[in-house]
Amino acid sequence: MTAEHPRTTGTPSQQPRASVTPRRQRAVRQDALRNKAELVRAVGELLISDPEGALMPAVAERASLSLTTAYRYFPTMDHLHREFMLSVIRGLQEETSLLTSTGTARFEEILQHWVRIVSHYGRAMVIVRSREGFLTRYLQGEAHTLAIAQVWGEALRGMLAEREISPSQFPSALTLFNTLVNSREILDLRTATGLSDRQLVQHFSALYQAALEGIRNPVT
Repeated sequence: MTAEHPRTTGTPSQQPRASVTPRRQRAVRQDALRNKAELVRAVGELLISDPEGALMPAVAERASLSLTTAYRYFPTMDHLHREFMLSVIRGLQEETSLLTSTGTARFEEILQHWVRIVSHYGRAMVIVRSREGFLTRYLQGEAHTLAIAQVWGEALRGMLAEREISPSQFPSALTLFNTLVNSREILDLRTATGLSDRQLVQHFSALYQAALEGIRNPVT
């Protein structure tokens, strides 16, 4: 006598579905990370070579992805621009993470790396500008400003300590830094004067150190 196989009741849609395996989940996440990275790379290249044409269709084509896929990861160009800027700052953080210097010395070392990065990405970074002020975005916890604070924070706090300026002035010091030592100003000075990277570092370091005296006493 043969054993009967248990019958399954219900329609196919009611049958239990096989769960997604951990391996499949990892593959999906890896694909997503790779696709996002390709889109960020593509928009950076286009913002440098063809800023007027750096729109989502061109970005998707350069990244070898469909337009639908591109919009799935970045619903607007603003989202993609923000991710591009964040990737640049993260690159700077990676380059300078092993520095052991402090204060002004650390500031100038990071600035050397920053000037080199601006030389490569500067035009794209000038094009991508936020509509909101830096301090407002920082106090709201915006990712880009927090990334800048993570890269430059230790150096700026050290510079405040060297000058016996209250650490409570850090947000003002960070905002002042962003105003004086941004990519637009670096590119403009290089173009107008032909200064070398070393001279640009000396100029902006001296400028920023002098400007710090202006926030020594909080406005009441």
